[in-house]
Amino acid sequence: MATIAEDVKKLLGGTQDEKLEVIERRTKSRLASILGVSEVPISFETIVYEVTVKRFNRIGNEGMQSYSQEGLSMAFPESDFAEYQGEIDDWLNAQEDDEGEVKRGRFRLY
Repeated sequence: MATIAEDVKKLLGGTQDEKLEVIERRTKSRLASILGVSEVPISFETIVYEVTVKRFNRIGNEGMQSYSQEGLSMAFPESDFAEYQGEIDDWLNAQEDDEGEVKRGRFRLY
């Protein structure tokens, strides 16, 4: 597995293919973490694709919330996965353990 430093070097000075490889791998890793799985389910490939494209197009503007220059204005969401949160929540809520029980629950502190 590549180190963070190697990935940053590729993002700053690598080829398009190297940049896409890093972004796709990091996007899958982040989504897997959000989902609590080791590998992203195939049903999320569309989300991985869309987030990868957005992150690729944003290279050089990382960390910015908005950007404007000569009449062109862009706004970036706080989370690349925010617009997909409904799909993510639906998937998480539908997950079951080995006994067929839903693995996700709620609790409230008062």
